[in-house]
Amino acid sequence: MAEKYIVLTNKDTFQTVLDNKGLEIVETYHFYFFDELKAKYTIAKVLDDSIKIELYEKYEGKEYVNRIGIKFFETFGTIEAAREELDEIVKASGNSEDSKHSKLVKSEDITV
Repeated sequence: MAEKYIVLTNKDTFQTVLDNKGLEIVETYHFYFFDELKAKYTIAKVLDDSIKIELYEKYEGKEYVNRIGIKFFETFGTIEAAREELDEIVKASGNSEDSKHSKLVKSEDITV
């Protein structure tokens, strides 16, 4: 099996369960906008194509759990390609005037 990497997101509104035997967490980044933590992005190596990723979402006072097959996630053949996608996500999250107020910081703790 060729290597596959995915980018997972954790925000206030929804959480991705990172504790999954089919994933190997590689690195985690914190995204700040105007010095406020807006999201955590985790790059993970896919060890098992048959896994499902669990997402917990809080919406209008209710909690929802979704289990989504890995085939529905965009995957990348290299860690570098996953990092490039993360850079694109961050660039797309604000307009050019706001980009000086946003920053992506690699976390020392990959299991965030």
